[in-house]
Amino acid sequence: MKKLLASTFATLLSTQVVAEQPLTYAELFNHPSTILNETRQYSVHLPSDYQRNKHQHYPVVYLLDGENRMLQVSGIIQSFQGGLSPNVPDMIIVGVHNTNRMRDYTPTHSLTLPSGDAGPGYAETGGGRQFLKYLTDELIPIINAQYRTAKPNIMIGHSLGGLTALDAMSLHTDDFQAYISIDPSLWFDYPNYYSYLEKSFEQPFKTPVSLYLAMANNPFTPGIGRSNFHRDHLLNFAKKIAPDTDEKNLYLNSHYFENENHHTVYHLAVYNGLSWLFDGYGLNTAPRELTLEKVRDRYQSLNLRLHSDLKPDQSYLKLLEKKAARWPNMEIPADEVKKIDAYFYPAKQ
Repeated sequence: MKKLLASTFATLLSTQVVAEQPLTYAELFNHPSTILNETRQYSVHLPSDYQRNKHQHYPVVYLLDGENRMLQVSGIIQSFQGGLSPNVPDMIIVGVHNTNRMRDYTPTHSLTLPSGDAGPGYAETGGGRQFLKYLTDELIPIINAQYRTAKPNIMIGHSLGGLTALDAMSLHTDDFQAYISIDPSLWFDYPNYYSYLEKSFEQPFKTPVSLYLAMANNPFTPGIGRSNFHRDHLLNFAKKIAPDTDEKNLYLNSHYFENENHHTVYHLAVYNGLSWLFDGYGLNTAPRELTLEKVRDRYQSLNLRLHSDLKPDQSYLKLLEKKAARWPNMEIPADEVKKIDAYFYPAKQ
């Protein structure tokens, strides 16, 4: 028996598989920030065809808490890429790594919780505007210089990161064209900052901006405990900013996830948010829908919302032409696909 066990163990050792190359989904960078006076980290995930498609430029997602969320969000974006036409464009994802959340993701300096009690760890609050300046004046220029980027720039933030996204919007700049704010911490510095944010959203934006606001059924509020304070103030804020969005250059979609809490809402919010932001990007292959006129109109509307110049992915247009020729019973209107291709990608003279 001992000999048998020894022989089996030796066999297992001899047949162990050794990994040749680790799987990677992002590249990590360090750089000195003059604005924040510290070394910062960010990670970059590139589209799968980035190296092959040398002329393609890509929208950019700036992902707050990127050190924890990169794999999840890159997987969500990849899930949209299947089939005959992707529902969202492939994108460059910049994971913005965090060093001090309470400092970088709070727009004002506040030492108290909504209950009026002192907030533990609140001494460093209020560095949010410097963090946003770091994003717009240092990190975005680095990314634009290093990679083939295109509008829209999209910021995704959750909790205090969601508050940061709303604060960036309140500044009415055009550095970002779209935001996904997930269950933002509107309890912070209440009611002072809440009142500021409401007034800011009453003003029209200089250029079109899109906001997907996700709200969870969160039964807790810091400093209060079990309470609907956080949830109810988010719902009230969504109602407050909803009127007259057309006149404000604001495209808004707010969604309350009744069956999700503050943490489980993240995945659904990113998926639904991207799906809404890029509504019209995917090509409906039904003969009545896949016409040059309808595709052109949908893209004009999409680019107006995102202040961008998006086009259907040409590789998928070529794929549709091949599918139409190979399987006529799919009823893909090949002639219309060729017209769409020629319209968005005219032959160079």
